[in-house]
Amino acid sequence: MALPTAPQDWTREGFLISTDKTLLSISAINSAFQQDFIYWTSTFPDETLQQIVNNSFCLGLYKTSPPNSDNIARSTQNSKTTNIDQIGFARLITDNITFAYLTDLYVLPEYQGLGLGGWLVNCVDELLEPLPHLRWAMLRTSMKKSQESYEKRLGMHVLKSSDISEGPVMMGKKGRAGRA
Repeated sequence: MALPTAPQDWTREGFLISTDKTLLSISAINSAFQQDFIYWTSTFPDETLQQIVNNSFCLGLYKTSPPNSDNIARSTQNSKTTNIDQIGFARLITDNITFAYLTDLYVLPEYQGLGLGGWLVNCVDELLEPLPHLRWAMLRTSMKKSQESYEKRLGMHVLKSSDISEGPVMMGKKGRAGRA
């Protein structure tokens, strides 16, 4: 069993989460990446970000609204939904079976406090939980509130740095673009 190849959708009054990459807006993601609330990355050239998305398992968070002539300019028309505006994102760097690294999870500030970030994390958990061969799901965070949410919603815990004589250690190297 692996992460699903067919798009998965979750709906809540006025909102949609989907793994359908055709709904993702590279410009909306880059616009979010240039805002101050996203401290861990910065924008990418569009073609680079498109390649990142193509090589990842992604979830988009969208505000939905009924179609009308006033909101067509910023919206995407899709047969599954009404008009949608991308307001959040999450990305798994994964082999789809044994490992998943959660990154770039955000909800735009004007939509924070509505439980949408928690819902997005719950959808990630719903996708990962049934994987029988998953060895590790990992992420990095530097915010206490996020740490508590990931512990509660994903069952994650802080991987303690230890001496190798006590067992395996997690190692990493920050790349040139690493910000957090």
